[in-house]
Amino acid sequence: MGLFRKKKKEEQQWQDAVLTLYACNGVNGIRKIPEYIQEVFINATERFLQIDKEHYEILLKDHTTIKFNLMTDPDETIPQAMGMAHYFSQAELEDQTLNKMILKQITIFNCIIGIEFQMDDNTERRKVLIDLIFQLAQAITGFVLTPNMSLFHYNGKLLISIEGETAFDSFYPESDGTILDRERGEETQADIDRKERSIAICKEKNIPCIEHLKAFVFESECKIPAKEEIVRRLAAVFAASVCSEVFISGQYEEPEKMAEEMMEELDNRYDVWNWLSDRERAYLSGELDSEENHSQFNWKYECCAVLLWALSLMEIGEPVEICSASEIGAILWNNDFDSLMQAAQLRSKEELLDMQDLMLRYDWACVDARINEKEITAVNGSVVYEWHYALNWLVGADGITDWDEVQPNT
Repeated sequence: MGLFRKKKKEEQQWQDAVLTLYACNGVNGIRKIPEYIQEVFINATERFLQIDKEHYEILLKDHTTIKFNLMTDPDETIPQAMGMAHYFSQAELEDQTLNKMILKQITIFNCIIGIEFQMDDNTERRKVLIDLIFQLAQAITGFVLTPNMSLFHYNGKLLISIEGETAFDSFYPESDGTILDRERGEETQADIDRKERSIAICKEKNIPCIEHLKAFVFESECKIPAKEEIVRRLAAVFAASVCSEVFISGQYEEPEKMAEEMMEELDNRYDVWNWLSDRERAYLSGELDSEENHSQFNWKYECCAVLLWALSLMEIGEPVEICSASEIGAILWNNDFDSLMQAAQLRSKEELLDMQDLMLRYDWACVDARINEKEITAVNGSVVYEWHYALNWLVGADGITDWDEVQPNT
């Protein structure tokens, strides 16, 4: 691209610019993002540099740089998406159905790419750069947010502005094809019956739901882990949760030492260190030592409750109140891997799918309530989120088997 030839130093009058891409991507789509970046910018690139798995940089042929900062951690993307949806909920589009679908799109964003680059007074160069960014948006089925808080579809049409403007007459949420496609697939009668049972429960509890929303995981594609794998995962999640409690409680003069002793005991019982996820390992190694992370891992007690329920070792009822950490601890501390394997009896695929489908609908209602500043008292939104997370892993939602990559999308 001739537009990116290096200019003489005295002619350069660069200004910093920022655009942000938002998308709803499955794990495979996220992994391909570096590849998409290189393909889209290939003709303007002097050198591509991957700094780490979340940061990429291109040296353009005019010797300016363009940086890509990738965010996919649900602990970061969910609050941003919720805040963004709340912001645009003030936009008052005339078509309320269109408004709801646009806000729904925003709430399912799970991939954010901040793009930093430099502009000069060359309007043609500016147009080419922005066109390339929109090509990247198209590659990931993404949306472009401008600094004046206008959100554009990858085809260049305005999706929504804070002034209540849009170029769309109708809209349905989009993803990269690995998340929302199942909602448009063909259902079996078993999937339809499951959906109807969930809707009936929601109506009975006066919990809002979308009746046309199909089962997110069809029975034919459900892949439940082996009992051994679930027990291993339970022990790993419990280890991180119980250690987080050591730091949160403030009861120990040397919390690091106490956590280390607990981990040693759990490792003797369950061989925990060999079954931790990458994020759990980083946390238990002290790399994620912060109040925020202590709190996040402490909430995973709720995932332990779901995994124990799946193994028929605990009843959980409805997600109204937080689970009993002492009840969970009594099971884990008074057993080891062999005794837990002997006591556990894995629930049926039908039971797990029924619970997952119900949590999906509960979670949607909780997200919708947060966006529209409503209150739902029938369930606890934080508990629902964690149950949804564990159940998505249990039934293989989106084909994801990596615990850290689970996406409890609604």
